[in-house]
Amino acid sequence: MTNNKHHEPLFTIFNKTERSKPKSIILRVSMILITFILSMVIVSIVIKENIFSILKTFYQGATIRPWKLALDSCLLLGFGVAVVPAFKMKYWNMGSNGQVMMGTLVSIIIMFYLGPVALKSKLNNTLILILMFISSVIASVIWAVIPALFKVFFKTNETLFTLMMNYIAGGLVAYTNFVLAKGQKEAQDVTLLNEGGWLPYQVSKNFNSNYLIVCIVILLMTIFIYIYMSKTKHGYEITVVGDSKATARYVGMHTKTIIIRTLILNGVMCGIIGFLYASAINHSMNSNMCGSLGFTAVLIAWLSNFNPLVMALVSFGLAFLTIGTSKISSVYRIGNNDIANVIIGLMFFSILICEFFIRFKVRINLNKFKKKNKDLDNKEENNNIEPDKVVEKVEMEVTK
Repeated sequence: MTNNKHHEPLFTIFNKTERSKPKSIILRVSMILITFILSMVIVSIVIKENIFSILKTFYQGATIRPWKLALDSCLLLGFGVAVVPAFKMKYWNMGSNGQVMMGTLVSIIIMFYLGPVALKSKLNNTLILILMFISSVIASVIWAVIPALFKVFFKTNETLFTLMMNYIAGGLVAYTNFVLAKGQKEAQDVTLLNEGGWLPYQVSKNFNSNYLIVCIVILLMTIFIYIYMSKTKHGYEITVVGDSKATARYVGMHTKTIIIRTLILNGVMCGIIGFLYASAINHSMNSNMCGSLGFTAVLIAWLSNFNPLVMALVSFGLAFLTIGTSKISSVYRIGNNDIANVIIGLMFFSILICEFFIRFKVRINLNKFKKKNKDLDNKEENNNIEPDKVVEKVEMEVTK
C-alpha cells in the first residue's frame, strides 16, 4: 500500500515580479553602512583601540595614494567587464586570470627581444607597441576560445576547463621567466627596465601617466561593453541565449556561433588588460600577477547584476575597502591581512543576503505548524483517557 501523503515544505521561495528601485538602493546602502560600522566596532574590540582612530587610519590609508586607488578600482572593473558578456550568456568563464596572463606573456617576450630596437626611435617603439597589442589580443582570444570550442562541440564543463587553463597559463609564465632569466631558479619574474615597449610614461616631472592611461582604457572598455550589451543586436542575442538556448534556436539564432563570438570578445578584453600589464603597469610577469582579481571580479559582476556602470561603483568601493583595511593592519602591526579579509568577507556576505531578499520573497508555511499542533493535541487526548474508564468500556463490550 503506497503512502500518497503530500509533505509541504516549511519555507517557500518566490521570485519577486516587482522590485522598487529606490527601496532596493536604500536597502543596499543601509546594509553596507551597518556592516561597515559593525566591522569597525569588532576591529576596535580586537586591537583595543579607539574606533575613531581606526576610522581615521582607514580613510587616510585609502586616500593617501589616489592614483593607486584608481588603478586597483579600474583593474577590478576591467576583469569584471571582460567576463560580463559570457556570464550574461550563462557561460561560466572562470579563466580570466589565465587569459590575461597569456596576453602579458606574449607582450613580455616581444619586449624582451625587441626592446633594444624600440629604443632607437619613437617610431620603432610605436611599431613594437602595436605588435605587442595585436599579439596579446590574439593570445588571449585563443586561450578563451579553446574552452568554448570544447563546450560547443563536446559539451564539456566550461567552469572546470577554464580553471585548469589558469594553471596551465601560470605554468607557462613561470617557465618563460625561467628561460628569460637564463635558468636562474631564484628569478621569480623578469622586470624589463630598458623602457623598450613601454607606453609613454612621463607627462611632466610630477605626474606619471601610466595609471591614467590604464584607467582611461578600462573606462572606455566599460562604456563599450555597456553599449554592446544594451544597444546592439549581439547583446540581445547573448541575453536570449542566457535565458533559454531552446528559445534562441527556435527563433533561428545560431547558438554555437554566438557562444564562440562572445568568447572572442571576452578574449579581446583580457588581451587588452594583459597588454596594459606589460606596457604600463608592471613591465614584468609572474604566475601570481593577477592574484584573485579574476575571481573577485566574478562576484562584482553578480552583485552588479551584470551592469557595467554599476560595476564601476562596486569596484571602487571594494578597492577603497581593501586598501583602507590593509592600512589598519599595517599601522597597528597586526602582521597580516586576516582582519582585512574578514571585513571584506563580512561585507560580501551581507550584500549577498541583501540581494537575496531584494530578489526573492520567503513565505513560512504556518499551516504545517497548525497541522502538527493539531496532531499533537489529538495524541495527547488519546493518552489522557483514564484507565478506569477504559476497563469499564471493555467490560461493557464483553457483557454485550
